[in-house]
Amino acid sequence: MYRLDVVTPTGSVFSGDVYQTVITTADGEIGILENHMLLLTNITPGKLRIEKADGEVKEFAVTYGVLDIRGDKVIALVEEVFSLDEINVDNEKKLLEEANQKLQNENLSEKEKEHYEKQRSRSQALLDLASVKV
Repeated sequence: MYRLDVVTPTGSVFSGDVYQTVITTADGEIGILENHMLLLTNITPGKLRIEKADGEVKEFAVTYGVLDIRGDKVIALVEEVFSLDEINVDNEKKLLEEANQKLQNENLSEKEKEHYEKQRSRSQALLDLASVKV
């Protein structure tokens, strides 16, 4: 068992002892068990699966953030966390469509392009987790 804290800018979403955590990072999906090697990596939009010490499983959708693994403590600092049934499908479809349209403009600055690429990745991941075909 180890301690997991999932924190957003608005506060703590989860804090407790867990057996295993699975989360999507910039290098792909990783599983974290007790005594995992030290790691600091970027979280990318996808599923966060938490298996608590009592066997209960919690699943969330997360967006961008940072994962800090330090021996017996793991901290996930994320921009947004949603229960899978809380994802606003209509809003995410709208954001995805907007991002796709904006990315077709060749006159975007690098900063604008990066913003809309992140928006597209975020919305697509959330729609995938909500099991919505686009």
